[in-house]
Amino acid sequence: MLNRLFGWLRRRRDSATNASDNVNTSTSADVAPLPVAAPVATPVATPVATPLEHTVRIDELADAAAIAGPLFRRKLGQEIPNFPRHFVAIIGGSCAGYIHYTAWQGDYLRGGLCIDDRAYSKLCPEQRAWLHEHGGIAEIMMRHAHAALTDGATIWAYVGDRLAADVNRRVGFEKLAEPYLFALWRKPISEAGKLRRIAEAAKLGRF
Repeated sequence: MLNRLFGWLRRRRDSATNASDNVNTSTSADVAPLPVAAPVATPVATPVATPLEHTVRIDELADAAAIAGPLFRRKLGQEIPNFPRHFVAIIGGSCAGYIHYTAWQGDYLRGGLCIDDRAYSKLCPEQRAWLHEHGGIAEIMMRHAHAALTDGATIWAYVGDRLAADVNRRVGFEKLAEPYLFALWRKPISEAGKLRRIAEAAKLGRF
């Protein structure tokens, strides 16, 4: 009887061993690899082009001697005025232009206009084209200044240079009978009033 029991146990063990041998034990070669996610590309920031409107910056300064003094001396051979109002054009962090307005009898006398032509060399072709389309540094600077000078009835200019005279006309100045005197009428003035003011401005000579 014990022999039969040991035989039964032996057969049961052998049966279990055969069953385990028949199981599909897959190797790493038989298993399909898991899909690998494609690496996520890090987005590259696209440089934002500086708007062409930022090619030149116009600032009004309480004291422009430090930034515009060297240009003023080089162009006009004298020190910059020490009284307001001062407007400067900045290109690439440097002074590219200067203009001065002196309060006079409720009006303004414009003078001291000087431009550093070397500033154009710091610009790319698109920036130079943009400046040309907008009249250049002097015109941009004057238009900005005139928008700020809201309390003057008239702006006067004394200009003998032909190119400067052309810029004057583009921003609204009128050439008067005097050789180099220009006026930009900002507020309504009668013809008699204009003649009186012209006579007074003409007495100033060059300013």
